[in-house]
Amino acid sequence: MQTRVESALGNLIAWVLLLVTLAVTPLWSLDPISPIKLLALVSLSAICFGQLLVYRSQLDLGRFKLPLILISTFTLWQIVVFFCSSGEKLQQLFGTNGRNTGFITYFGLSVCFVTSMVISREKYLNKFFKTALIVGSISLIYGALQSVGADPFTWANVLSPVFGFLGNTNFQSSILGILGSIVFAQLLSGQTKKSLKIRYVAYLLVTAYVIKETLSQQGFLVLLIGVFFTLGIYVYKRNSKLGLLYLFPASIGFIGILIGTLNKGPLASILYKNSVTYRGDYWRAGWKMTLEHPFFGVGLDSYGDWYRRSRTLEATLRRGPDVTSNAAHNVFLDLSSYGGFPLLFIYIGLIALVVVSAYKVLKRSKGFNPYFVGLVAGWLAFQAQSIISINQIGLAIWGWVLAGLIIGYEINTRESSAVVENKAGKSKNNQSQNSAGSAVVVFISLVIGVLIGMPPYMASAKYKGALESQNPDIIREAAYIWPLDPLRMIQVASTLDQNNLGQQGLKISIDSVEKFPDNYGAWATLYAMKSASAEQKVQALTQMRRLDPLNPNLK
Repeated sequence: MQTRVESALGNLIAWVLLLVTLAVTPLWSLDPISPIKLLALVSLSAICFGQLLVYRSQLDLGRFKLPLILISTFTLWQIVVFFCSSGEKLQQLFGTNGRNTGFITYFGLSVCFVTSMVISREKYLNKFFKTALIVGSISLIYGALQSVGADPFTWANVLSPVFGFLGNTNFQSSILGILGSIVFAQLLSGQTKKSLKIRYVAYLLVTAYVIKETLSQQGFLVLLIGVFFTLGIYVYKRNSKLGLLYLFPASIGFIGILIGTLNKGPLASILYKNSVTYRGDYWRAGWKMTLEHPFFGVGLDSYGDWYRRSRTLEATLRRGPDVTSNAAHNVFLDLSSYGGFPLLFIYIGLIALVVVSAYKVLKRSKGFNPYFVGLVAGWLAFQAQSIISINQIGLAIWGWVLAGLIIGYEINTRESSAVVENKAGKSKNNQSQNSAGSAVVVFISLVIGVLIGMPPYMASAKYKGALESQNPDIIREAAYIWPLDPLRMIQVASTLDQNNLGQQGLKISIDSVEKFPDNYGAWATLYAMKSASAEQKVQALTQMRRLDPLNPNLK
């Protein structure tokens, strides 16, 4: 039986999933995607953190010793990386422009992981499914509107107009595949009413349509992995021998799809895209960063500062030296390049714990549990996309929450319901005594969370307002909005230089290279400044060669 605090935490996680996935601010900030999602994540996870501290005794956190050790070590090593790596401190804290996956984001994700783990019981799985269905339905409706040109907002997207609330067609495609995997499991449940199954079929058909309209096949591959897994568990639970027989063709199909995406085998002509080759370039660069910085990495969310130095000559020439990336397009390589092998191994430990927990639950389950199987299918779908995609906040929250729910469910269902109910009854009096104090903690936690998560959003909103003002003085001041951002400083410096305000632009450009000495764009901007001296240009060119040694245009 869930306690009141678990129910409250469950509601918080539902709101985290809703807001972090769906929140966008196209009218109020220059970057309408990542900063507002960061703000939502940090604000709500701060409340979760406060509640976990207040109710730590009632929640009996000692049951989760191993996962708590792993997640604590994951966080502590990021703190070590923050101080020991060469990465710029504010960038490591808030993340790079357009991504915002620095320490603050990962701490928020870790808190949501722990919270999900604590609340994961049979009763909550139904609430989680409803949350996933609501988020998926809203995403589908908005995606369908975009597909027919009825988007109420004006967005700039060169790939497809269907990118939902995540700002990218691949992300939209993947989130629909993940949520579709969760919904599909309900079709195989004997307890699901026929009328509901009809609705779920309609949901999946619309999912297929919107994924098609994104022009990103990533979502179909992600959805297929979730569906294949669910079918395999369903068949195995009905007949173990048939389940083992199903494993062979399913494995062959999975391998065929995998090598097809790599331009091998009979499915290559259907599945392969040039973007896979480009991702290979990003992967090799990320692995080189890891090997050259094995203990502390290059710094949290600092991949972009090192990509030019780490890419191969083939990658430099393939699409031209000016085409770069600020992410490895692989979450494992992102983490290993950020924090070296220690951060990678800790993350792999968390992944392994999820796999072991899922196996234990599925093994001891007598029948087909569509809610839990849906969790695992969705988590596998997330892991599949994380191998070839960026760790975008709106996607990442689902992977971390699903991981927490799977581990927590395994631990929470070890005990008999009688024991659980007895513990809940003992803690009832303590809960009522702490209710007043809890309200205070909620308020304080929310204020702290907002103060921590707000700066990137406010900076983006103020910069948008400055550009719209067309006032050179306001635009110049916008370059120094805290937290400082190299891209914003570069854009302002270039704008001033192009509008015959060269000295003002030069001042900002000089400040940008002093603050961000490992940013190639900052040095390139200084080199291009009309008012830069010959000595400054020579210095800038020298630094550009240091940061991009294989660039043939710098020889």
